[in-house]
Amino acid sequence: MGMAPNPDRYLVSNGTADRVSLFYDGRVKVWSRFHLWEILESGRHNALGEFVRIGVGRELQVAAPTGARQQPHFVATTDPSLGSAEAATIAADNGTFVILHHDGSITVGNDGRDIEETFNAGRESLAGGKSGRGGSVMIFFVGRYRRKAVRASHFQVEIPEDRPRGRGLYPGEYEILEGKIGPRPPTG
Repeated sequence: MGMAPNPDRYLVSNGTADRVSLFYDGRVKVWSRFHLWEILESGRHNALGEFVRIGVGRELQVAAPTGARQQPHFVATTDPSLGSAEAATIAADNGTFVILHHDGSITVGNDGRDIEETFNAGRESLAGGKSGRGGSVMIFFVGRYRRKAVRASHFQVEIPEDRPRGRGLYPGEYEILEGKIGPRPPTG
């Protein structure tokens, strides 16, 4: 039995089987059913905000998903020969941005907030069903500051941030601690 799609998010794709969910509560989840993720770099890109760049990690030996999948709201076109150059940027009105790179890596950041925590998880067992296998990185941000100007982008979304955030592991999932950021104490 699979999980029902979460309607409280925007779903974007880098043109592969990888997906990014921008949840209405402010979280961002980078996920794949076919490989784990690794944190390549993180830091401050301006005086007010931080970013994390996530790359494709170890491939998993899993069967392809079956059945209908939710269609992304935005799909970027990538060309691996262009390396880490930007393929597309998605920007949210809460300052969050996602940069899809041609090499399959993905940068997630915020122009007015720091990263509270990254949660890199993998699941290789059948616990939770076939669709649950793969890797995901959840990114949480600290604070509620919203800049007036939204970053230039190829696709823009509105994030209301009016729901509580969920955390924790699903059945059969484990956390990958290498490169982890946080947890940092929440601020007002």
